[in-house]
Order: sequence, then C-alpha cells, then structure tokens
Amino acid sequence: MAAATPAKNTPARPASARSTKAKPAPVVEPAEVDTKAAEEPTAQTPSEAVEDRLDQAELRAELLDGMPDLRPAHRFRIRHRNNFHNLTLEAVKTGAFDRENLDYDLTNAADIEDFQKLQEFVVSIDEWAESIADDPEAYSDWSEGKDEETFMALYVEYRNALGESRGSAS
Repeated sequence: MAAATPAKNTPARPASARSTKAKPAPVVEPAEVDTKAAEEPTAQTPSEAVEDRLDQAELRAELLDGMPDLRPAHRFRIRHRNNFHNLTLEAVKTGAFDRENLDYDLTNAADIEDFQKLQEFVVSIDEWAESIADDPEAYSDWSEGKDEETFMALYVEYRNALGESRGSAS
C-alpha cells in the first residue's frame, strides 16, 4: 500500500491541504446565471493558458494525494487501454461530456439527467481504476468518500498519459 510518488508526476501534499469531506452537487439558480458573460469568450494569453494548466495539474495532484499505486499507463496491456478507451466512448455516447460546465440545477429534469450521466461516468472511472490497482483493497479504502472531482482528476491524469482526449473519442 505505497503512496503515489513524485516520479509519477503527483507531488505529495500535506494532509491538511486537502479536504476529504464529500461535496454536494452544486446548484445554480436560474437568476444567478449571467448569460451575457457566457456568450462572450475571453481569450487567454499563452502564459495564462500555461498557468491554468499548471494550476489544474496541482489541483489534480492534491486530489489524488495518498492514492495507492496504480499500473502506470506505459505498462498497460491492450485490455487496460481498451477498457479506458471504452469508458471514454461510453461517456461520449451517453452525453456525459455534453456540458461545458458542471453546475447543475437539481430542480431541473434535464440537469438531473445530465448529473446522473456524469455520476455513472465517475463510477466507471472508479471501477476501472480499481482494476488496475496494485492493491485493489488499498485502492478501495482510499476511494471511499471521494467525490466526482477526485475521479475526474484521476481520469484526466490517465487521459493525458495515454494521449487520449474527448475529441479523439468522437
């Protein structure tokens, strides 16, 4: 039950820097949505884009801190790679990737349906990760109480390592 090491691009973070408390699904009231701001895309400078990527990588490392070792992507057999690719394809097929944001109004039937699709995708990530864990029991213990954001971080780490993208699955 070894913890993730910096060699796997997951820098160690102190336990006090992360929250283990499960977060409820965010609910956005229709009156709070600024549709004008959503219509106007903001262009990032290259340095801002790099900074955002670094911030995202740091957040993923924080979310995945303490995760037991999983098989690294460069050691995948065809079954591991196909299973990962298939969970991505299933998410595309069901529409789990159709939303640009993850704000859900759980009083709206369409948002509820979208959130359920995301939840199913997250479950498939968790099950897939357990299948590649060096110690499945340790992984299971670690994953208890984690939220959607944690499993999406895990997905992004492996998607990046495998060179997959949402666009390549469609």
